[in-house]
Amino acid sequence: MSITQLEWRDQLLMFGLLLAIICIAVGWWIGCRERTRLKRLMAAEFRTLASLAQNKSLPEKLSEICLLIEDQIPHVMCSVMLVDEDQATLQAISAPSLPSDFSSALQHLPIADGVGACGTAAYTKQPVLVADMTHDARFQAFRELIQRFQLRACWSFPVLSTTGSHVIGTFAVYSKLPSEPTTEQITVIQRCRDIVALVIDQHRDRVQRERSEQRHRSLFSYNPEAVFTLDLEGRFVSVNRAGEGLTGYDEQSMLGQHYELVVAAADRARTMTHFKAAKAGKPQRYEVTIHNREGEAKIVDVTNMPIVIDGEITGVHGVAKDVTAQRRNESRLKLLERSVESSTNGVVICDANLPDYPIIYINKAFKAITGYTDETEVIGREFNFLQGTDRDNAASRKVREALLSRTEVRVVIRNYRKDGSLFWNDLLVSPVRDGDRVTHFVGLQSDITERVEREQELRFLARHDVLTGLPNRNALEARLNERLLQDKQTNAYVLFIDLDGFKPINDSLGHAVGDRVLKETAERLRQQLTDNDLLARFGGDEFVAVIYSATTSVDATLLIARLLAVFHQPYRFDDLEVSLSATIGVADSRLPFERPAELIQRADIAMYEAKRRGGSAWYWYSADLDEGMQQQVALRTQLQEAIQQQQFELFYQPIVDNDGRPRAVEALVRWRHPQQGYISPAEFIPLAEKTGQIIAIADWVFEQACSDCAELLATGLQSVSVNFSPMQFYRDDFLEKVEATMQRYQVKPKQLVVEITENVFIRDSERMIELLHGLRALGLKIAIDDFGTGFASLSYLNQLPVDGVKIDKSFIHNVHKNPRNAAITRGVLLIAEELGVRTIAEGVETIEEQEYLVTHGCEMLQGYLHCRPQPLVDVVQWLAKQR
Repeated sequence: MSITQLEWRDQLLMFGLLLAIICIAVGWWIGCRERTRLKRLMAAEFRTLASLAQNKSLPEKLSEICLLIEDQIPHVMCSVMLVDEDQATLQAISAPSLPSDFSSALQHLPIADGVGACGTAAYTKQPVLVADMTHDARFQAFRELIQRFQLRACWSFPVLSTTGSHVIGTFAVYSKLPSEPTTEQITVIQRCRDIVALVIDQHRDRVQRERSEQRHRSLFSYNPEAVFTLDLEGRFVSVNRAGEGLTGYDEQSMLGQHYELVVAAADRARTMTHFKAAKAGKPQRYEVTIHNREGEAKIVDVTNMPIVIDGEITGVHGVAKDVTAQRRNESRLKLLERSVESSTNGVVICDANLPDYPIIYINKAFKAITGYTDETEVIGREFNFLQGTDRDNAASRKVREALLSRTEVRVVIRNYRKDGSLFWNDLLVSPVRDGDRVTHFVGLQSDITERVEREQELRFLARHDVLTGLPNRNALEARLNERLLQDKQTNAYVLFIDLDGFKPINDSLGHAVGDRVLKETAERLRQQLTDNDLLARFGGDEFVAVIYSATTSVDATLLIARLLAVFHQPYRFDDLEVSLSATIGVADSRLPFERPAELIQRADIAMYEAKRRGGSAWYWYSADLDEGMQQQVALRTQLQEAIQQQQFELFYQPIVDNDGRPRAVEALVRWRHPQQGYISPAEFIPLAEKTGQIIAIADWVFEQACSDCAELLATGLQSVSVNFSPMQFYRDDFLEKVEATMQRYQVKPKQLVVEITENVFIRDSERMIELLHGLRALGLKIAIDDFGTGFASLSYLNQLPVDGVKIDKSFIHNVHKNPRNAAITRGVLLIAEELGVRTIAEGVETIEEQEYLVTHGCEMLQGYLHCRPQPLVDVVQWLAKQR
């Protein structure tokens, strides 16, 4: 039966049942579809959330969200755009279903009202829902792009940060069909947009965290200083590369080790104090000594800071800087600064790159030398301000040239102190370089005023007489040579002036009076001469005048008369009156000569001739004067040169006992002339005694004998004998000089025997005896030389502090067969024996003479029979052989 055959009620029921079944089926289908959709939505959300936990890139995560929307809303394509760092444009970062050309065209989309849907949404922070972009004015600039990709609808939602404070991007949905989103679709889109915001914030937080970690890691790993972390027990948790380089240990070997692994034992207690303070939350900074793996000590500057995590201190962070070199340099700089400040030399530093080289530093010595005690008076002034207005001299120019050429220079320069007083400055200026560039100049100053003045004085004294201030012999000869050799036409009269009777005055009244006589004599003579003439003190009481102002011999004679007349007036000193005269020898330069000095010798010869004729007069030199006198004058001149050039030598002759054993030696002076060889003492000693040159010779002999004494006595000798000249005893400082020489060479008592002749007692015997006692007090023995040849031997022998007598060789010669010599010798030996004085026989040359002397009690012998006088080296060898 068909439905139409049923009643209408049944048909209605039937249709209702069928409709209900259909509705149930449709409902079931819709439910199944919704469940499937929800299941797919949940699955998509799960995948999206899972991707957030995975280490995927931001575009990948955002693409997952875009695909989620596209899966939930049919026929749509999604994109996510992020705000650029400039906060003015948008950048497409994910659009998995949109054409790449479309996404590229949207890059750098301006954020502004009216710029499409995304630009407007980002600007207004409100969703922009456009059903058909082709009819929306906001897409006017994108018409061609929309038509090319056949897009119609665009729904754009702003993506806000999780805090909601600012827009971080846009989430847009595109469709090729014009449409508007349903409420359900908007909800889904907004949920996904919130996930996008979460993903973006999470990504940015991670990126920021990773960058922060990288910065921290870079700061740790690449820090040029040693960086390390310690746990609360003080064990290393991490060490950077610089720390490895500082300690010499690699990080792996240090991890877990206590920091005391490298800290010096002496600093461990102090380091622990700082470590505990850092653990207590107090940052620390201190210096400590460590030892690297090789044991090398280093000074490090350590900074400790607590590591705080969630309010709890979990360890200690440390930074260590190697300051070994810095401390060493600081120590050196401090030492240098102290040295410069304590230096007795003035130190001044100038800026080499500013005009006039201004001063930037001075030390204490500079202030003391210059008188500028306040630095403000000096700092900033030009380098040469001490020179005053005298800046054109050679030394100043030399310094200026060195500064310009950036080179070192040393000069002696005249400077002025603050008070205006002059001082001589030994200045050394050196450039200070920084690479190839000179930055400063350092000046080292020494006040050498005393030295310069002393040198000037020495130069003056080298050419002038100390007492009178007149040119001396050297200056006389030099100036005479200069004048006569340069101008052959110059005529000169050379006057040799010798004072008559000066020696008795000097000996009787003393050297002080004698000096005053010489000074006044020089002044009297000088007043009679012109400025063109030359007056010099030749030596002792001798003067030489070179007359250029007299054109004829008559003029010269008149001048000589005036010179002799100056002595007519007595010399008066206080209550003392002294009279003396002079003798003058004259030489004329018009007579032929080879050397100008010959004129002085000729005048000297003429002076001796004048003295021979009675003195107190003058005499002109002529070629027929005694040649012997000329030779004596020449020898006298050469003797003076010998004294100055030390042409003398000491020979020693042994003195033996009766058995021939050496007991002593006598020092005998020899003159070794550079041209004539050895000159006999018999030739020059009498001349030296006469001229007073014997003083200098005798002083040299005594000093040389003292110098040789130790070497001679080392051979086993008992003493060394030295001859003293009678003239030495007339010096006021005689004993003082003898004592000083003995102390200088550490001569002990009784090691030296002083031999004197009887002539010492001719005048003022009491004074001489007193001086001999003074010599005995100094530890010297006394012997009378040439005994028996004088006139006062027996009368004074009993009064003298004499240790021995030497019988003159004139009595020893042929004593064994000459009755007179034998009688005198026996008498001397007998007297000496009675007085307890040792006897020495001189000039013993034969065995017969020796046997006679020994037989009659002579204790010591000296002569050619045993040994001739020899130089020191030879006599020491002879003594060694005898020993």
